[in-house]
Amino acid sequence: MTDSPLPERMTWDELNALPVGQAERIELVKGKPVWVRTGPPEHQRFATRMRNALEVCARDSMRARSSECWQVDTETNVFLSHTKDDFLTPDFMVYRCPEEPWKPIFAETVLIVGEVLSPSNHIGQMLAKQARYAEAGISEYWEVLLDREGRRIDTILTYVLATPSDLPEGVTPLRPRQYAQVGEWSPKVDPEITLPYPFPISLSWTDLEY
Repeated sequence: MTDSPLPERMTWDELNALPVGQAERIELVKGKPVWVRTGPPEHQRFATRMRNALEVCARDSMRARSSECWQVDTETNVFLSHTKDDFLTPDFMVYRCPEEPWKPIFAETVLIVGEVLSPSNHIGQMLAKQARYAEAGISEYWEVLLDREGRRIDTILTYVLATPSDLPEGVTPLRPRQYAQVGEWSPKVDPEITLPYPFPISLSWTDLEY
């Protein structure tokens, strides 16, 4: 069974008017609708594991510093423009608490976006998605790589937003903002994942197990 043809352009209101089951499988890329594939159960499972572990760290930080407020969620739309015609749905993310409930989440409030990848993920598609997150100014991007059996996390890669430097004179970067890798974590090497930002993060491999 193949996906139905989509119109060349679509607004957020037009997308919202579609049946829920259909709208949930479409993302808008600067007004262009594209089908997105629903991940297998293993994908959902480890996205939830990451979300739960990060939420524990966020809540600990909020207890220590009452001025902070973080939310951690899975598969929630992040709008890259205020017209809502450009958005992505990361597998998990950390963002500042909205002032009111039921408000859309815009990129400027998001601190971490993460994607869970299996060996079948297409590298070109992931690089394109990474570039869109960077263009929107989201400060951290995580990739969670599963092993071939889909039963455990093989590697976690962490990136931060950076501006290209040390380029030859007269050379202009294609993308003025892109991600630089700052961490690589594996259960075979590292006892846990520890990061100091955006709040103290300490993730146990046991909490992330199958």
